[in-house]
This record gives sequence, C-alpha cells and structure tokens, in this order.
Amino acid sequence: MPVYDPRAAVGPSNLLISNREMGKALAEVLGQNTVALIRGHGDVVVATSAGLATYRAFYTEASAQLLLQARLLNGPITFLDAEEAAKINDLRQTGYVRQWEQWKRELNGSK
Repeated sequence: MPVYDPRAAVGPSNLLISNREMGKALAEVLGQNTVALIRGHGDVVVATSAGLATYRAFYTEASAQLLLQARLLNGPITFLDAEEAAKINDLRQTGYVRQWEQWKRELNGSK
C-alpha cells in the first residue's frame, strides 16, 4: 500500500490535504490504487461512490487490525495474490451495496 508523507512533499504541515500542492502529491502517491496511508494521520480512500468509499474505509481499518493481530501471533501469513485481489475487487464494485444499505438503515434508526 502506498504511503503519502506530507513532510516529504511540502515540508512540515498539519497533515491535512489543504492546498493544491498537497493534493497533487497525494494523487501521485495514490496512483491507480484505491487506498493510501497518510503518515501520522490515517488513510485516504477513493471510489466511484460514497457507498463504496465508506465500505473500503471501514474494511481497510478492519483488515489492518486483523493483520496486526496475525503478526503478533508470529505465524505465517499468506497474502492474496494479484489474481485473487483483482477478483475480489471486481466483486466489491457492486457487492458493497448490501452493506451500504444496512449502514444507512442503522443511521436512520432502523435495522
């Protein structure tokens, strides 16, 4: 996963992407990826819809927590290969909708 370091791009900052120079540097780091880490801040997620962006943000954090727990166990970790990742990404282009609709219902106070 690419890592954006604002300090390397523009020098000391408050880590918020608040001007064109920082936005351009972040976009260059992000490239064709959908997620990038921002040093000292968190991550940035892009998608074609708010629902997919929310889904990616939620599960990026969940996956990071699981990866950390797995690393603490010191066992072997088998990562997805490029073909598996592509198939999962294809599925998620529409598969997120069910989860997105559930989150919206929960926010509106219904299950």
